[in-house]
Amino acid sequence: MHYPLVVAVIKEPYYQIPDWLNTDVAYTEYVKLTGQTTSDEVDLFIAMLLGYNNIDIKGTPHEVLKRLFDESDVVIGGGIYFESNDRIIPPSCCSGLESWRDVLDSVINRISPWMGHNPTPRMEFADNIVRVWSDDSNEEDVDKNELYYIDFDYVEFIAKLKMVESDLMEFARVPLFNRFLEFDLELANNVVKRFESWFIFKGD
Repeated sequence: MHYPLVVAVIKEPYYQIPDWLNTDVAYTEYVKLTGQTTSDEVDLFIAMLLGYNNIDIKGTPHEVLKRLFDESDVVIGGGIYFESNDRIIPPSCCSGLESWRDVLDSVINRISPWMGHNPTPRMEFADNIVRVWSDDSNEEDVDKNELYYIDFDYVEFIAKLKMVESDLMEFARVPLFNRFLEFDLELANNVVKRFESWFIFKGD
């Protein structure tokens, strides 16, 4: 990955893991969704996908996933994550992975996107620079001394945001597919198809 980093993540995947996955996996605050996502990280993603959508995880993979597939709208907490050196600016509360394209569209239009609240990350645009702030200095309860930012070249920033689609497709078609291939080829293909409709081509 090339820094400064722009990548899709899920946030706080602290959900019960189905017994047909690795229940001993170590929980992490974020999981980056790329072709290099590990098997343990995929298990955290699956557990959060089920838990976040209130899916009963009792039963076989086929039974549990059928419940998920029957949902009319599937979402998950996360979004776009920015990192440079020792600074990270993750998506905040109520931000969803399914809305990641809104960030790209806003940047193209040079408008600060909504990326969650408490903290409330925001962007400033000046000529060819995009400055991503860790929080909104206009909020009453924000300590301005704790604010920090990451600067991006505007053209490069848009290119990095567009690469999120490729990252998500690689995540779905390699590590996510391979995890479900351990259970069944048809199930693996169906999971990939559903993931793409929920988080890549949603609304297309």
